[in-house]
Amino acid sequence: MPSPSARHLDQATSRLRGEVKRRAPWAVPHLKRVRRAVGGSSGSSAVRNEHFVPSGGTDLRPYLDAGDRLAVHHLIRYHWAIAVLSDDPPTSLIDVACGAGYGAAMLAAALPSTEVIGLDLDPEAVADAALEHRAPNLRFATGDLMRFGETVDVDEIDCVVTFDTIEHVPHRELMLMGLVEHLTPTGRVLLSTPVHQAGVWLEPPWEHHRIEYSPDTLLDLLHRYFGRVDRPDNDTMPHREVFDVLEGSDITYLLRMNPLVCSQPIRVPHDPRAAS
Repeated sequence: MPSPSARHLDQATSRLRGEVKRRAPWAVPHLKRVRRAVGGSSGSSAVRNEHFVPSGGTDLRPYLDAGDRLAVHHLIRYHWAIAVLSDDPPTSLIDVACGAGYGAAMLAAALPSTEVIGLDLDPEAVADAALEHRAPNLRFATGDLMRFGETVDVDEIDCVVTFDTIEHVPHRELMLMGLVEHLTPTGRVLLSTPVHQAGVWLEPPWEHHRIEYSPDTLLDLLHRYFGRVDRPDNDTMPHREVFDVLEGSDITYLLRMNPLVCSQPIRVPHDPRAAS
């Protein structure tokens, strides 16, 4: 017989699936199996309602010492983003697919003059994140990346952080169009996604990914929406030194077209007469 906690988890999962089905039917097949880890010792990570949670805090060292690759990869990108954005803090920022909200909270704490919005499709995650993380310059909201203009309550944004998100989205071009149409002219997107030297994976081994790019195809896609893409491959990515902390550990980060800073958003004028 299931334990009370197991029954509670099943009920929560059912509610989550129902809400996602109502708001974004395309996402239903891509919901990961839910497993919940409550608490956790220092240097341990967990997955709660399908979202990664750094149970041991957001400092990298405990996870490096524990050899927790999942936690290090999730957290080091936010440490890198903080280093990049601290050089020129944006007025406003959206952390896309914020999940449990720890990354948005890290950004809000490090950038007190920036209005930070943690955005996620999952309303339960948004509610949990809002309870867990509070700051004067931080709020959480639900939104669908493929319907950015309809579901995200912002006119213009200075910066978007989107780590390991685009590979889950069925229509990447709609996501990117929505982002550039709501970025300021000097806006930036900090982005990561799995990249493979061998070529494009149209059927990635992990069922929840719709695509995994090659370096050339990812660069080609992004240059349709951004005039500039700074990347580690050609040493234009700022603050590469953040990843030096991994030297001497058993954890590597390939730095192959990942992470990136995309700037100079390309907006295509919409002429309603063109459709007539």
